[in-house]
Amino acid sequence: MPLRGLLAAAGATTAMAFGFGSLALTSVFIRPLEAEFGWSRADISLAYTLASIGMAVGGLLWGRLSDRVSIKTLLFIGSAGMVIALAALSFACSLWQIYAANFVLGGIGFACLYAPVLAVTGHWFDRRRGLAIGIVTAGGALGQGIMPYAANALIDGVGWRLAYAIMAAATLAALAISMPAVQAPPVDRVVAAPVQSSARPGFQGGRLSPMTLLSAAAFLCCACMGFPLIHLTSFVTAVCGSSDVGSLSLLIAMLFGGIGRIAFGLLADRAGNLAAYALASFIQTACVAIFPALDQQLSLLALSSVFGFGFAGNMTCLILCVRQFAPAERFGQSLGIVMLIGWVGMGVAGYFGGFVYDSFGSYGPAFLGAFVAGAANLVVLGVLAESAETMRPTSEPCDEPLIQTSKST
Repeated sequence: MPLRGLLAAAGATTAMAFGFGSLALTSVFIRPLEAEFGWSRADISLAYTLASIGMAVGGLLWGRLSDRVSIKTLLFIGSAGMVIALAALSFACSLWQIYAANFVLGGIGFACLYAPVLAVTGHWFDRRRGLAIGIVTAGGALGQGIMPYAANALIDGVGWRLAYAIMAAATLAALAISMPAVQAPPVDRVVAAPVQSSARPGFQGGRLSPMTLLSAAAFLCCACMGFPLIHLTSFVTAVCGSSDVGSLSLLIAMLFGGIGRIAFGLLADRAGNLAAYALASFIQTACVAIFPALDQQLSLLALSSVFGFGFAGNMTCLILCVRQFAPAERFGQSLGIVMLIGWVGMGVAGYFGGFVYDSFGSYGPAFLGAFVAGAANLVVLGVLAESAETMRPTSEPCDEPLIQTSKST
């Protein structure tokens, strides 16, 4: 693998880390915003919902453009959008400003980086694509843990406004250094994925197509994970009486999530994308059922690690499934559609958790709702596996590159 390919993957990993990490910051800013302005948790959680909607809408737009527009243009727009949004949050004085900045953070910021960096990674790595995507998406899990944990410490030390400003400066520095390395390989290195008859959404042979089922699975999977991602810190804080333990639970979940994404990428290379996706979804669903029954610090932190390992694998496997069922020339568009639906599920679940807490003074009903979504996701994945088996491509992908690398590379 040329050095350029490794540098591109490193840049993609950095984009994932700061993108997902920035979106997860709402989880630790609930506490200071609630204390200073008296806003409800549902109102503050809506900021994450709007960031998710931004990711959904922006992902569809930028995903389509990523198949047509220069990657340098998209990387510049996405990086600028993330930095400007985080900086704007440090000056916010009203809810609408919080909402607007989070929508920009998702829709013009991270959504613009997401599809291009994944597409570049897929083009550079042809044999161990699952492992490569797993490593890149592991950056997202690490960012979701490290950035909120660091922000929580900054909030206690310098206040929430300066904490947002420092996060903006760190994001600017990291993306300015890493994004120039994210470049597509020469045309003769690109390996075209075999086009499958199941690539288009809708009905095929009287059944829902695999892409349609995959979109439904994405919504339910993200609905299951969206609530604990935003409210795990607050839930553990309430149970243990310590915000430090609450932020530590999220950090542990995301550290193990980084391991999970790599592990599930390897598993997908060996057992298949759908099988790996189903296992990750099962672990995630089991964890949200167990969380409300625990009341001890050690058990909550231990389960957080298992949850992180399982939930993170879903992202890796979902991306691989999209690549499996969508033609290579429409990967960006297809990923944008599937992730639009997934991010809607994520945003709905994040708001639902805050609404439930404000209504009942407990997260118990929200955990139940997350479990129902996770169980429904497993059912859809079962139907998807059966549907995919009946629509197998006429030829299996071979281990050798479909287009040989030129000697000049």
